[in-house]
Amino acid sequence: MAPQNRYITLGGHRHRYIETGRAEHTILLLHGISSSLEFYEQVIPHLSKSFRVLALDFLGFGLSDKPRRKQYTLELYASLMREFLEKTGSTGENVYAAGHSMGGKYLLASALLYPGTYTKIVLSNTDGFIHVPFWARSISLPGIRHVLKKVMTAETVSEKMYSTAFFDPAMVDPDSYRKNLETARDREAFDTVMALNSNLMKLDLNRSGLRKKLGELNIPVLIIWGDHDQYFSPEIARSVNTEIPCSNLIMFDNCGHSPMLEYPEKFSVAVREFILNGKNHPYTQCS
Repeated sequence: MAPQNRYITLGGHRHRYIETGRAEHTILLLHGISSSLEFYEQVIPHLSKSFRVLALDFLGFGLSDKPRRKQYTLELYASLMREFLEKTGSTGENVYAAGHSMGGKYLLASALLYPGTYTKIVLSNTDGFIHVPFWARSISLPGIRHVLKKVMTAETVSEKMYSTAFFDPAMVDPDSYRKNLETARDREAFDTVMALNSNLMKLDLNRSGLRKKLGELNIPVLIIWGDHDQYFSPEIARSVNTEIPCSNLIMFDNCGHSPMLEYPEKFSVAVREFILNGKNHPYTQCS
């Protein structure tokens, strides 16, 4: 039986989350842009055998509140994550997290702004390491945004774009594929994406100054990437591995931007072994 939706107030806004598993080790799962906690639904049954699993819909996405005119920042998301962990009794030792794409960037911000929150973290195809030009904010202007919203949430266009997240869409569980596609088409979440885009300065690791602090990250980090990621190339994965101390990179063959949906069992095993059997990985001790 799938975990039941729960709701919690963070920063004055209602957030959806799920909780399952009863192990002494807690792992928080964080989704990417235009997505929700369902992006992890294929790995949650595997991980819940070894962990108490928490998965959260970020503010502005999934079934969490989508406030209009919100000033989204790295600091905001990091503070919401910290509040969530505190309110769910998930602080102290044996607390871990995995972040995919946008969620990986927010996880890094959380780990840097709130040192000691996590014992280890996993980054999958993480955002935060590409240069986004200032002119990109122009797509958030009202006239352009209105046209883009109509085009990007249309069934044909959205499905074509969504399929590029995978090396082979046919490998993905059909129910999960359809469910996550519908989430990606959510019109209110599109408004959140535009709000994020318009506040680029405060959501960019480099421009916010957080990227230059990555050397201060003194916890083990596992980086998982797909060798055919069309959003963030494998070369970016190697840059992430270089910039983050105490990190180890695993490249999945014949995999796109979404390892947890394309290879759920392989992804789960990699995460479990990194966290619980760290001695098998070369970067488990940080000084």
